[in-house]
Amino acid sequence: MDTSNPLAHGNALQRRYYRWALPYYERFGRDDPLLRERVELADIYLYSRRGLGAWAGWWLVLVGAAAWLHGRGAGWGAAFGIAALAWVAVTFALLGVWLTPQKQTWRGTVTGCVVGAAVGALATLLTHGGLLGGVELAREPGALLAVFMSTMPFFIGTVLVMGFVGRVGHGARQRQLARLQLVAERDAAARAAAEADLRLLQAQVHPHFVFNTLATLQHWVDRRDERAGPLLRELSGFLRRSTEMLGRATVPLADEVKAVRHYLAILDARLEGRAQGEVDIAPDLAPEPLPPGLLLTLVENAVEHGLEPKIGGGRLWVTGAREADGRWWLRVDDDGLGLADGAEDDVGLANLRQRLRHHFGPHAHFTLRRRDEGGTRAEITITP
Repeated sequence: MDTSNPLAHGNALQRRYYRWALPYYERFGRDDPLLRERVELADIYLYSRRGLGAWAGWWLVLVGAAAWLHGRGAGWGAAFGIAALAWVAVTFALLGVWLTPQKQTWRGTVTGCVVGAAVGALATLLTHGGLLGGVELAREPGALLAVFMSTMPFFIGTVLVMGFVGRVGHGARQRQLARLQLVAERDAAARAAAEADLRLLQAQVHPHFVFNTLATLQHWVDRRDERAGPLLRELSGFLRRSTEMLGRATVPLADEVKAVRHYLAILDARLEGRAQGEVDIAPDLAPEPLPPGLLLTLVENAVEHGLEPKIGGGRLWVTGAREADGRWWLRVDDDGLGLADGAEDDVGLANLRQRLRHHFGPHAHFTLRRRDEGGTRAEITITP
């Protein structure tokens, strides 16, 4: 139930009316979302304190029309019946013109009013002095035309009012369309900006790692070190996978793990065994979608802040599993220097948090803490 409509949580009468009207709102929304909004706004006005003046005016016109008919010889019952029939018809006509001005034409409006004048004249004749007396009066030459002409000013006024309401309603609908178009363009621009930000964030995942590896590779090539060939193959595989992932919104976790294995192999060669890693991801997590580079960011962060600054290096463990309740997690543990007091996210982790929010919303949680055994644990948890 849409609780944005104040009638949904108003007094008992308003709530009862809202429950009755909700199926009609939904049907209008399927056919024309603009029409649903206009109908709901009209109901909110009419069924709140702001609409009391409109209701008072409606009843005042009804009583006035009945008194006019009674003054012309109709009984009070007939006068109220004719006045109610005419005024209800006019009210629904005005509402139709206001709510769907794009469907109204002057020809249809004038035709309807002329027919209404004829029906009103006939009803007035039939109720003048009772049904039988009205029939006798209707047989007199010119009687029907005279009554018809006497009711025409009312219906001409109705035509003019309906024309005015139609023009105002058309203007209001055009403003409504312009507002919705502006909102749609703003949302599209926001989505485009968000996608551009994400592409930029993805491109910032591991630039310094690549540059450092290239520097090592150049040094080995200059020295004709036989380790240059295997390192170049690992770097080519890493860059190929990273580039392929970069252009996609999400990638299977299996692809990310392959890139991580390339990364760890490069790291092991470049640091000559001072930073070693193990990967143990449950096979059933292989198809799970992730924004590209998330796991790489955690591994890179552990190496840069935990293992590389530590004298003698260290180890890291990349693990992942699914719990019985359906949630699953990824962890990157290292036995490096550990999390410094008052440490804040660097650019990579800040980007990681933003991308998790963008892709998973409240279903993703990221934590970074010290390990009891020493070092740091970074963990991503995805809940169903």
